[in-house]
Amino acid sequence: MKFTIITVCLNSEKTIEQTIQSVVGQKYHDLEYVVIDGGSHDSTLEIINKYRSEIASVISEHDQGIYDAMNKGIALATGDIIGIINSDDWYEPGTFQYVADFFRETDAEVVYGNLNLISENGETKVQIPDKLSKICYQMETPHPTVFVRKRLYEKYGGFQLKYEITSDYELMLRFYVHGAKFVYLNRVMANFRLGGISIKKKKKCEKETIMISGNYLPYLSASEKQDYGNLIIYNRRVLYFAEMLDCFPGKLPQILYTEFSIDIAENIVVFGAGRWGIETYDALYNYGIKPLFIVDNNRKKWGMKIGKTEVYSPDLLRYFKGVLLLIVKNSSEEILRQIQTIHNSEICCIVWEMIADNLD
Repeated sequence: MKFTIITVCLNSEKTIEQTIQSVVGQKYHDLEYVVIDGGSHDSTLEIINKYRSEIASVISEHDQGIYDAMNKGIALATGDIIGIINSDDWYEPGTFQYVADFFRETDAEVVYGNLNLISENGETKVQIPDKLSKICYQMETPHPTVFVRKRLYEKYGGFQLKYEITSDYELMLRFYVHGAKFVYLNRVMANFRLGGISIKKKKKCEKETIMISGNYLPYLSASEKQDYGNLIIYNRRVLYFAEMLDCFPGKLPQILYTEFSIDIAENIVVFGAGRWGIETYDALYNYGIKPLFIVDNNRKKWGMKIGKTEVYSPDLLRYFKGVLLLIVKNSSEEILRQIQTIHNSEICCIVWEMIADNLD
């Protein structure tokens, strides 16, 4: 069983030698090693050339990012099994033989396992994947531990370049929804240095993950949709609503007017004195819509000044006539039931999820 291992790198002089040594040091009998460099300007290529006799192919040229480089490596691969290890990371000794034996013993098309997470101060924590079905909404196959039969790439394609950070997640989810056989190997297979692009750009990573999981929701099985569909939809709503408040607060009054016929003359109260509630108040106030007050279930917030108003007990809603914007991230259904116990038919309640559903 032939292995092709791919390492992509760019200006990696501080770490790539450990990566290379972890590959060539496996002493696996049928190994093809491919290194794709993005045009390094430090001593990366000099280090690579020290091991040139043990590397089948080296390409050094400008690329369109890490996933473009990985696709170049996949295109060169002639092995039955493809593994990808980045230049910040390294394999544990014996990994290739364990994985090869595992492929022979099972009908696996994708093998993955445990991963050592190495902090910047050298502390190690073992990442043990949860049940695979959670891949429907989050990455569950630590990428440095993943080994894939080449035929999957040939059948379903490689990494999509439109995702800057999480194309590896999209690829694994694509394989999963097409029925690829994933098998977990309960063994630490690789080491991952924390501090890479997915850590530094955590917010964008989360956004891409939510977008990808949402895109694949129609392809999930009936049971997976039942288990994870609402969570995927909820995560997407959170993404859209938070992004609106952070980047496009002017959209809020526009949506209230166009979708719910709420205008500047309406009596409006905001339920929720957390960050979202305060940002909602500010967005409306800056647009010329002045909420009468804010209510919150947290007694410690009663009397707190926010802008030109303050926070009151929800008991005040018994006498309110107008629009109630329910802006509490995790408690919409519970608070809606609470509002119903007030028995005030003059309240028109709009929850944040309804607003999020009108965002693109």
